[in-house]
Amino acid sequence: MLTEAYRSWQLDTFSLAAATGNQPLSSLGMFLFRASGLVERFGLDPQCLATFFLVIEEGYDDAVSYHNRAHAASVMHAMHAVLNASDLAKRVAPALAWGDDAPRNEALLKMACLIAAAVHDYEHRGLSNDFLVNSADDRAMLYNDRHVNEHHHLAAAFAVLRRPECNFMAGLPAADARRVRGLVIELVLGSDMSVHSSVVDAFQCACGGAFGGATPGGATPSVAQEADEATFAPNTAEEALLFMKVVFKCCDLGHLTLDWDLHVRWVCRLEQEFFSQGDKEKELGFEHISFLMDREKQGALETQAGFYDFVVLPLFGALAGALPAARDLLARAAANRRRWAEIDGEPTAKAEAISALRARLGMPKNQ
Repeated sequence: MLTEAYRSWQLDTFSLAAATGNQPLSSLGMFLFRASGLVERFGLDPQCLATFFLVIEEGYDDAVSYHNRAHAASVMHAMHAVLNASDLAKRVAPALAWGDDAPRNEALLKMACLIAAAVHDYEHRGLSNDFLVNSADDRAMLYNDRHVNEHHHLAAAFAVLRRPECNFMAGLPAADARRVRGLVIELVLGSDMSVHSSVVDAFQCACGGAFGGATPGGATPSVAQEADEATFAPNTAEEALLFMKVVFKCCDLGHLTLDWDLHVRWVCRLEQEFFSQGDKEKELGFEHISFLMDREKQGALETQAGFYDFVVLPLFGALAGALPAARDLLARAAANRRRWAEIDGEPTAKAEAISALRARLGMPKNQ
């Protein structure tokens, strides 16, 4: 399964979890670090690396429907797939100004990306930043209401890395370790949806406005169809970080490009997590229940077409314009958007179709 997934855009991490004794993240992480040559290149301690991945994996709560170890593994695979199918690292690493050893810098970038994917939702409790802030959660108090989840994921994961038995980077030069840590921090903080628009807008501006966007209804943008040579090579560290943040955001939303049945399974899980938070908001007496989180109203399944039009296709369109290898991802996203369009018809028929999807996956709206 992993060997086949190495050169594929697709990986069913639910099946991977079933095949590995519920260790999809650590199994995939060890495989990719070895197969990508990172263990050998940097002389990483395999035992420390394995322990790190196992501890991080255990920090993902299986009771959380969406932000769990299977999601982290899916994001890691998507990140690998983009790096493996493109010259992304070769184009971005020079702009980061990490030194003259280009192959080493590209490998450091790849390692940082895989680590970021592994830890980006570490110890997630299935609750949004807004919920943590509005409920005066301890994490919100600690991080001053800013990027609460993301700050916790990072701080807790780096605390794991500092343990002697988990510090697989102990042998790296201090400068390299700082570079990896810095990029991991940028990528994870950039995954906060509250900064989504600012990141994508800044990236499109850096690209000169030439890329991005998609037409409503799931059509891929003409730039991805016609400008076969369109690429973006960052000139500054700031542009390089923007590029990588957009890539990481696409990987974080990677289920939107997976085969239809697997994609719908992920949306159902996200919806269940949202409804669970909505239930908590009602218990706490919140004046307003968060959007899509009230199980008595429409959920994530009912709103996917709009999400694709306003968030997904513009995001993947921006990446596909700058990184030709990502055009396949845009095409896959557009194909799923068309499937949602088929469901998005007359209200009664739509409701029946959505109910059928929930029933097929054993995830009814009201439990």
